[in-house]
Amino acid sequence: MTFFSSSSPYFGRSSTGDGAFADPFNDLATQQMPTTMKSALWWSEYIWLVNGTFRMAMKRVLSYFLTEPEVIGEASDNEKQKYRDKLNDDLSIMSFLNLALEDRLAYGNSFLSVLIPFRRYLISPKSGDLYPLDVVYNKPEFNFQFSGEFEFIATCPKTGWRGPWIVEDKPKEEAQQLVLKRWNVHEIEILHDMFTDQVAYLWRIPETYKRTIRDGSLFHLERVPLQVLKAIKEDKLFRFNDGAIYHLKAPTLAGIRNLGWGLPASLNNFRQIWYLQVLRRYNEAIALDYVIPFRLITPEPRNGSTGAAGVAMNDPMTSFNGGDLNSMFRQMVAKRRKDPASFQFLPFPVKYQMLGADAKQLAPTELIEQGYDTLLNESGVPVEFYKGSLSVQAAPVALRLFESTHRQLVAETNSCLQWLVDTISKIMSWEHVKCRLERVTMADDLDKQMAALQLMMGQQLSGTSGLKAIGYNWEDEQKLIGEEAIKQQQIQARIQEEAEQAGFAAEIARGNNPNNPAMQQGQPGQGGDPNAQGGPAMAQQGGMPVTDYIQSMGPNANVTPAEMQQAAEMLASQLLGLPEGVKDSQLRELKKSNEVLHSVVRSKMDQMRQQFKTQGGAMLMQQQQGQPPA
Repeated sequence: MTFFSSSSPYFGRSSTGDGAFADPFNDLATQQMPTTMKSALWWSEYIWLVNGTFRMAMKRVLSYFLTEPEVIGEASDNEKQKYRDKLNDDLSIMSFLNLALEDRLAYGNSFLSVLIPFRRYLISPKSGDLYPLDVVYNKPEFNFQFSGEFEFIATCPKTGWRGPWIVEDKPKEEAQQLVLKRWNVHEIEILHDMFTDQVAYLWRIPETYKRTIRDGSLFHLERVPLQVLKAIKEDKLFRFNDGAIYHLKAPTLAGIRNLGWGLPASLNNFRQIWYLQVLRRYNEAIALDYVIPFRLITPEPRNGSTGAAGVAMNDPMTSFNGGDLNSMFRQMVAKRRKDPASFQFLPFPVKYQMLGADAKQLAPTELIEQGYDTLLNESGVPVEFYKGSLSVQAAPVALRLFESTHRQLVAETNSCLQWLVDTISKIMSWEHVKCRLERVTMADDLDKQMAALQLMMGQQLSGTSGLKAIGYNWEDEQKLIGEEAIKQQQIQARIQEEAEQAGFAAEIARGNNPNNPAMQQGQPGQGGDPNAQGGPAMAQQGGMPVTDYIQSMGPNANVTPAEMQQAAEMLASQLLGLPEGVKDSQLRELKKSNEVLHSVVRSKMDQMRQQFKTQGGAMLMQQQQGQPPA
């Protein structure tokens, strides 16, 4: 494409001295740009493999947006859990999506399919008996042969008839072990209709695979579908059924006739990548030639009397042969490397020189860094994001802009994930659900997290949304709370039982029988102390503090922090005077009603216990010192 007319008096392509400037768009990179989709795919693959900075930048973009899949919809919880187990445990959906999106970022295209595994059987047309292919293939009585007409020929062991058998494929019983397939973009052909933009996908079967099938390998004959087998037999392209393949593709301008293909990101940035490669190539040449210095040892001429020819008489070159000097220097270097502590002798002084070693001054490091910054910016990757140095103040705004820039990538991924779930639903006959990636959240957005927790405590936000803001699942937490409550009740019951057994043993040791009805009515038992009092008096039954407080408060009562602190102190002091079982029951009731107040009350109770402990220790020390308690 030419941006300037060749008739322009200012720009031209000729270098014959016509006075025109060189066309700035007619650079070397433009002349090397791929002109076909196939060459663009090969170029993009090569750039992805050799340019590590560009590849890692794209992977970091992918890692930022690739969150856990979220199953939603009106299906039951059990049905949703089946999808989660299928996606995460059986299909390893996160790893598959990561690789598929890498293809999408590298090639601009990614082709995906869900394959149903099957087991191949052969049926004898004469007897109707059915045998697995591996049995017919391996047992000599069948005398199996895969003919050039792509027929499965064998001998029937019952009738002795020999000829082509009927092929029947049955899904495996363990089935539904589905296989997620990524297709090689170089082997895919697209039929595109310009009016409707509808496409059909074809697979150009590799010649190596065709040869393997024609050779009759059992491993491949057990797995190749009959439709693919027919395409190989007729030496044609294999056409996928509608909906059998999903195409992730990078969008491009409407004016570019891409014929159903996506445009690789490396093609959009081809000139900048070319420029960087030129710098790296010259940097490599500098590293090869200018890093290690070139060392020279030469005889040093000396001033002295001159002869008739004007040559210094004390110059070593006048009395030594050049070859002898060279041999002498080589022997010195060899001895030095063998024994670094050895002494070397020369009858004349020498001069030592180092040439080169100025690679640091010649290497275009600043140009390379500037080139990478430009490339990352053109690719939609902030340099700070790639280097991990986003400042706290600028991070929210910068990341919001970054997310908006790559919104298309998230939409494509959600669409692909929904297609996978719909396909699984049809194959497994499961209830239809919706699936998408969880929204990207900032872990350091403390203000938003605190606001979500306050809205949840004010019952203006659901517990699911509130806990999700800080990375927790409401349903899982409720299960854990219930399990903790059951465990706590079991521990309390065991402690109470042990305390009762210890009290019973103490009464028996004192000669009392707690099971004696007379003792239970406050009368002395046989063998007991006649002056002993009866059992402990029952505590007066009154209103429960937490229950009374909850009933006194309305459902939407506004409580100030000061009022909450005052209520917490009152409830803490009252609860500490109750029996352990009653106190725990009241605390659980308070937690269900108001988690914030429950936390404050527990904190106040711990403070009061510490104060009582401190005061008791002080009183004991005063008694030991003979001082009355204050």
